[in-house]
Amino acid sequence: MINVGRITLSRNFAQPKGFTVFRITGETVGGRFTPFPEAEIKMQGTITVASPKDLEQVPEGDRVTGSMCFYSTQQIHVTRPEGISDEIVWQGERYRVSAVVPWQDFGYFKAFGVRMAGD
Repeated sequence: MINVGRITLSRNFAQPKGFTVFRITGETVGGRFTPFPEAEIKMQGTITVASPKDLEQVPEGDRVTGSMCFYSTQQIHVTRPEGISDEIVWQGERYRVSAVVPWQDFGYFKAFGVRMAGD
């Protein structure tokens, strides 16, 4: 298989300063989710504007607040039993991850982020 992860981190495509992921994990106690403190994770990868074809893949695609695609060799999460969706900060804007396409067999993850400004 082709490892696209190398392209994701290539200096020709990747963001030179990378991006920051804020991750909240926690545990469920008595049927209620209790979050742990937010963790800050530095990641490298490629960032693109979500195209109309990309937006067809996610139910939130019709939001007009701005969507970006984040490609990384490190895993990016949406809401799951042990945590809520990651939030990504890039160029001063914060994006909530709305969907992840797990292409780990090809060496990368593709995450769709929706800009949180105005939420």
